[in-house]
Amino acid sequence: MHQSPANRSLAYQLGRKSAPLFFRANWVLKSLAGNEEEKLAAEFQMGYLLAQVYEEKVPALGNNRLSKIADQLTSSLRNKERHHCFKLDRSGELNACAIPGGFIYLSEKLFDQCGEDTDAIAFVLAHEIAHGIHGDANQRFLTKAVINGLLRLQTRGLNPAVKQTIGKLVQQGYSREQEFRADRFAVALTKAAGFDPEGGCRLFSNLWKMSSNPMPASTYFSSHPTMPDRIARIKKRIRELSSAH
Repeated sequence: MHQSPANRSLAYQLGRKSAPLFFRANWVLKSLAGNEEEKLAAEFQMGYLLAQVYEEKVPALGNNRLSKIADQLTSSLRNKERHHCFKLDRSGELNACAIPGGFIYLSEKLFDQCGEDTDAIAFVLAHEIAHGIHGDANQRFLTKAVINGLLRLQTRGLNPAVKQTIGKLVQQGYSREQEFRADRFAVALTKAAGFDPEGGCRLFSNLWKMSSNPMPASTYFSSHPTMPDRIARIKKRIRELSSAH
C-alpha cells in the first residue's frame, strides 16, 4: 500500500474510517464538477465503497514486494495529492484492475506469472495507475446502477444485483484508445521510476505464447488492441523517449 504523506484532507481521513456514513449524492456531484481537491475526495469516497464490495467477493491482501514496486512508481508521479492502495487479489484470473480512488488490484496469478520480472509487474501497475489518473476507471464505475446502489448502502450491505454489476465492470475491458494511452503512460512512468519499460513487452509476449488461439490469454488482455499491436506501440514509444533525451 502507498499513501502520500502529509496534508490529507478531512474527507480522506473520515473516508478511511467510515466511508458509508459520509458518502452522499453531493460527493458524486463534486466528482463530476468540483475543484481538484473535491474531485479527489469524492473519488476516494466512492472508490472506498467499491473496493469494499470487490473484496467481499474477491479476497485481497497486501504484499511487501508489490508495495515496494508501487512506492517506487508513485514517488515518480507529478501529482502527489492522489492516494493509492495496491493489493493482490485471489480472483484466480490473469487480471488487474483499477477502481476509482486509487485502489489497484493485481491478481496473484498474474503476479506469479511475472515471476522475478519486477519490470513486468511495474508496467502492469503503471498501466492501472494511468486508468485512474486519466479518469477511465471513473467512466467505468460512474454508472446509474452503481451510484444508486452505493447511495442506498446501509449496514445490511448492497443489493446482490449491484454487486453483480460491479463484478462485471471489473472484468469489462477498456476501449482501444484508452488501452493505448495507458500503455504510453506506463512506458513513461516505469522509465521515470527506474524500471525497464520492456518489461511490459516481455509479459505480453509470454502471455501471447501461452494462448492456443489468436485471442489473448485472459479477459484482462482481451481488450480491443491485440498483444502484438500493443507490443509494437510500446517499443515505438520507448524509442521515442530514448531519442528525446
